[in-house]
Amino acid sequence: MSDSQSGLNESHQRRLLSALQYVDKLLSEMEAVLAASFSKSPFPKYVVNFTPAQERVVRDYIARARSQMLRAVAGLGLYVPGPQFEAIHALRVHLSFIRVALQEASPKDLAGYGPVPPELIPELNGFSTELQNLMESLNVFLAQSPGRDLADRLDRLAVTGDHVVLLKKLERIVSEYGFVEFRSALAHIVDRLSAPRFEIAVFGQVSSGKSSLLNAITGLDVLPVGVNPVTSVPTRLTYGPPSAIVSFASGQEKIYDLAEIGEFVTEDCNSGNTKGVARIVVSMLSDRLSEGIVFVDTPGLGSLATAGAAETKAYLPECDLGLVLINASATLSPEDVQLIHTLYLDGIPALILLSKSDLIGPADRDRAVQYIRGHVRTQLGIDVPVYPVSVLPSCREIMEAWFDAEIEPLYSRYRELGTTAVKRKIGVLRDSVEAALSAKLDGSTATNVSQADLEAAEKALRSVAGQISETEKKCYELTDDLRNIGPEVAIEQAELELARISAQIASSRIAETVREALKALAAEQAAAVHQCLVGLAQDLSEAMRKAGQVLHETNGLEPDKFAATFRELPQIDLSRVDVKVERPGIVLFARRIFLYRAKRQLKTQATEIEAAFTSYARLLQAWARSSLKKITEIFESHAGPERAQLERLMARTTVSPEMRLRIAADLAGIHTPDATDGDAHSTCETSARMM
Repeated sequence: MSDSQSGLNESHQRRLLSALQYVDKLLSEMEAVLAASFSKSPFPKYVVNFTPAQERVVRDYIARARSQMLRAVAGLGLYVPGPQFEAIHALRVHLSFIRVALQEASPKDLAGYGPVPPELIPELNGFSTELQNLMESLNVFLAQSPGRDLADRLDRLAVTGDHVVLLKKLERIVSEYGFVEFRSALAHIVDRLSAPRFEIAVFGQVSSGKSSLLNAITGLDVLPVGVNPVTSVPTRLTYGPPSAIVSFASGQEKIYDLAEIGEFVTEDCNSGNTKGVARIVVSMLSDRLSEGIVFVDTPGLGSLATAGAAETKAYLPECDLGLVLINASATLSPEDVQLIHTLYLDGIPALILLSKSDLIGPADRDRAVQYIRGHVRTQLGIDVPVYPVSVLPSCREIMEAWFDAEIEPLYSRYRELGTTAVKRKIGVLRDSVEAALSAKLDGSTATNVSQADLEAAEKALRSVAGQISETEKKCYELTDDLRNIGPEVAIEQAELELARISAQIASSRIAETVREALKALAAEQAAAVHQCLVGLAQDLSEAMRKAGQVLHETNGLEPDKFAATFRELPQIDLSRVDVKVERPGIVLFARRIFLYRAKRQLKTQATEIEAAFTSYARLLQAWARSSLKKITEIFESHAGPERAQLERLMARTTVSPEMRLRIAADLAGIHTPDATDGDAHSTCETSARMM
């Protein structure tokens, strides 16, 4: 910094600027005191004892002082540095400090100031969880680029129609009334409208032939196939230059060659989705992949490993048509029936495909089709189309008949079908926004629900949210216990089982007996983890049910909604544990010799046994973490709007006549999508003038 035009040296300038910056800081703090009159902080610092007229005068003086400072700085020729920090970055830094503050207010940290009553721990954890989830949603919003603003994105949409008009109304209402709990649902719908597509997902048990079917449809052997589970996350197939775009949970996105897909979609290479893959989009130049039509390969429902089934169930909201693949030589499993029922409840059309139909003759195919249709009709009371398919070139006509009848017509109608799916989602959002507006309108006059009931429902949601962190802690403890099971304990368990069998048993049966004993030991611990999640899901559902009763809502959160996320438990891999014991030649001491040799063989397998249990503990922990994340997401998606509704009703805020008219106009407007926003507001203003 050089000497200024007024003759002040560098030290003079710095001291003067420092004084002026300090004065401006104090003026900003004075503005903050004035802003307290508008603040809704639950912890007010000041008693507001000035009148609106006084406030205006003080602000005028502050503005005059700043104006004079600027003129003085300009007259003295002082250099004033520009802004040094981005506002959004500063806000996100503050959110980080908020997260730290909430974490340090946990029951564990509070215990340092004295014992925390056990009955208050869930509520303390719950309030911290609620606020952290809210702040994280804000952080995600701030992390978006300016072009991701919902209103701007809606204005840039190429599609039009009544549903878009309605969506714009809903976006305006959400923004104007501060209904932040609906922003994520809005963003999801806008995403679908911005990139219109019709997603056809293939579901089925492990080895039912999902990947083989999609390879046959596209005419390209891109997806890996095999006996073991080969899809750990949903994989989308789209038309475009050959590539695989892999998005990770960390936010990174990388492009790979098609030959590298197996590194991310197979259980062998990505067991339990340990690589944190969030999304895979495979592009290929196939005549069967038309623009706008997307095929999705989902993890097997019967997978013995990882959270593949959880990933499949979590994908369901994005599905527009479900293809349930069933082995033609097998029968419908309970999981198949449950999936078809889930698709039906979510309003997703479904088809049943009998894979490997080449294994049975034409007459048997017809009988299988009729049997499956009848079974579904009996079990669920719905009629689902059933088609035989085969990927063999010699039986190509079987698949072509199904494709031409059901899929080919979609290519010309996918925009219409995609619009129908979006309209369904907008309808659900409209109902939720309508309930929020009604609560705001009736909050000051509602007498059918007592304040005590509202407070009890809110407290129940907060307490049950606190159980999530406790369940996570318990699951980690159980998986750690599994990791700590030493080979000695496992060997002792296997020895007890071997003592029950005959010395003349076949060598292969001995190895099987050992593996079964070790599996039982691992399954006992896994069952405890599973039960933790089941108990949590039941408590979450019950809290939501009670909140729904208080709010007089009928669309509660059923336990089955959670159960789908953690049904498939991973199983321990004991393929490396192989105990072979030769039959003793001396009959007199056969049993004693047999047990001696078996124990000696078991000890040689100690390293493999320990490695298997350590690996399984990691796998089970990843499964529990993934399942718990899905459970939390489902709960928060329902509990967020419920909390907001309870808060509005508890506030009992008096609504002015003008605001009541405005809300009434908005309620009417979202049920008349052909009417413009201007019409609704002009009606509101006209009514206000008539009062």
